[in-house]
Amino acid sequence: MTTTASIIKAPSHAVEVLPDNGRWVCRFKVKSSSTNNKWLISFDTAKGAGYWVCNCPGCLRHGQCKHLDAAGLRGRKFGRQLDTLRELGLA
Repeated sequence: MTTTASIIKAPSHAVEVLPDNGRWVCRFKVKSSSTNNKWLISFDTAKGAGYWVCNCPGCLRHGQCKHLDAAGLRGRKFGRQLDTLRELGLA
């Protein structure tokens, strides 16, 4: 069986990689550049979702943030990402 970790790798600047937990897959944390916070980035597989999410205020407000940009990922602002859903076997 293929795991999401073998399909999508966390970026090199990830400080912690977390296991999938059902709705959220490919989970990892990155360090804030301005505080001691660590932000959680994960792919949302909920019905109607299918995009990357960061739990920083910028991403929650705007659907994209500098943390997703740095990892080369597209958030809610860009809509469903069918290519990633297909890679994960969810579409």
